[in-house]
Amino acid sequence: MVSKFFLINILEVETITQETIKVEGMSCGHCVMRVKKAIEDVQGVKKVDVSLENKQAVVEFDEEKTDVEKIKAAVRESGYELA
Repeated sequence: MVSKFFLINILEVETITQETIKVEGMSCGHCVMRVKKAIEDVQGVKKVDVSLENKQAVVEFDEEKTDVEKIKAAVRESGYELA
């Protein structure tokens, strides 16, 4: 007896958006890591680059799972202000 199994992959379509968020109050590498961690903890965030020099975070996220307001709230909750 021969059994055949078929594996069907359902493709998930992601809507990835990139936003640049200006962050005030960062003064060192620890601040950068704190902001990055806060943003990474938001469900749906795919990539985060935080720059102390530019005082900003560039965030790529899935619009189906989160939005920029949730990301900004995470930054504020970590103790930093938005410009």
